[in-house]
Amino acid sequence: MKFLKITVLLLLLTNIACAQDYQTKDELGKQIIGSWHLENSVEDKLTFFKDGTLERSDENGSISSDKYEITKDCDGEKLSNKDFFLKIIDQNGISSCAYIEGINYDENGIFSLMTKNQGKILVYRKDQKSVK
Repeated sequence: MKFLKITVLLLLLTNIACAQDYQTKDELGKQIIGSWHLENSVEDKLTFFKDGTLERSDENGSISSDKYEITKDCDGEKLSNKDFFLKIIDQNGISSCAYIEGINYDENGIFSLMTKNQGKILVYRKDQKSVK
């Protein structure tokens, strides 16, 4: 009987932990603000601003400016309740999307994406000195 009680308690705790294992759109929107560098290349940066602007810079110093949004749908694909896309709209109005895996979850300083077309995982680290 004691084993059964412990098992039920563990199952309940596991379900509670799993239910909290995702971020809402509002949380993602707050956590994305600031500068992030590609895990293996400190020069490749994304800087997200509150006004929906994204600046990209690379090792050559070139900078581009686009718009971004966190959304549930992209190019006709709609995601479930807990999943979101990062949608980037360039200056010509052309959009590209990636699946958001997590943004600074539990303050871990990691922003991970999976590209929609190739399934490639991109990992960024929070640049603490240039938070916007």
